[in-house]
This record gives sequence, structure tokens and C-alpha cells, in this order.
Amino acid sequence: MYGGFDVYKIYLAVKLHFTSKKYDYYKYDGKVNCKLETFTKRNDRYFFHKLSKQYEQTDILDFFVANFASDSKGWIGNLLQRDGRDVYLDFKKRKEAFAYHFRNDLVRINNDFMSNNLSFDDGFVCRNGQHPRLLRLLLQKRISLQTTIVLDHFLSFSKNWDKEITEKVVWSKISSTLTRVKPFIKFNVTECKMIMKEVFINE
Repeated sequence: MYGGFDVYKIYLAVKLHFTSKKYDYYKYDGKVNCKLETFTKRNDRYFFHKLSKQYEQTDILDFFVANFASDSKGWIGNLLQRDGRDVYLDFKKRKEAFAYHFRNDLVRINNDFMSNNLSFDDGFVCRNGQHPRLLRLLLQKRISLQTTIVLDHFLSFSKNWDKEITEKVVWSKISSTLTRVKPFIKFNVTECKMIMKEVFINE
């Protein structure tokens, strides 16, 4: 029966995925080494039991992924606060209407590039080691991680950014987050490609 210990195991697996370079959630199928007796001795086990009552087993993985993507520290007590739920609900909203939110982000990108007299290619270019325009939009939360991941799937710009962006604090953290979130983002390649064509080419 699904309960606090099950939630704890998923939490531990997602935490390792986001904080350890050696652990990959999908490679290890979410399996972690932990014992029930160890869990029962944890002072915070109450939080995991509470989460098992608030979220179905099918939703708890997304809950943790969304929150670790937002804050890699992911202290379990914070996740029970309203912010933890809001982060999850935004993630869920984008997942359930992926194409709709992807299109809205692309329109926002296109309008921004045009208002700054940038061509499509220019918006992804790193000049003199500075943040590209698209990255600035992500930092300003005007576009989502999900949209950035899809665009990178087609355009492979993050590899160039890793080499060309000179500051190694902000981008390094975002680059790591994008890499770790990517396996959890499922999207229709054909549909997304068509939306990109409609927004960027046909506009």
C-alpha cells in the first residue's frame, strides 16, 4: 500500500538525480538503497506521510521534479508549504496543456526578438561572453524551463553556451538544471516542430 516510505524513496531518488552527478533517475529506474527501519528513525518522516495523503502515487514524482527544478536544495519541510504546491501546480498545468503553453512562450520570444531588432538566430547568440537574449527571457521567467528544453532539443544551443558564456555561476546552475529536468519532459516532437514553424516562419 502506498504510503510515507514510498514517497520517501521517490524523494531520495529525485534528490540524488538533481544533486549527484553519479545518479540518473531513469538509468536506475528510480531505485535507491534505503531501509524502512532507517526511515522510521527519521525525525521528518511525518512530512512524507503527509505528502502521501496529499498526492497520488502517479503525481508525487512530478511534485518532486518540479520542486527540485525550482530549488535544488528541496528541504522536505519547505515542500509542504504553499510555494511547494504552487510550483507543482504550475508544472502540472504546463504538462497537461504543453502545446498551448509552448506556443505562448514562442510568441513571447518572437515578439521580444522583434522589439529588440534581433533575428531569430541572433536571439540565441552569445556575444562577448554575455547571456544570450533567450537566456535572459528564461532568467526573467518570461519563458519556461520546458520551452527552453524543447528549443534546445531542436537547436542544440546549450552546448555552445557552456563554452561561450564567461560567468560560471548563474548559467552553470541553469545548465545543470536543464540537463537534469530534460528526461522528465515529454513532448510531441512533430507537434512542437510545427508550432515553431508557424510562429517563427509564418508570422
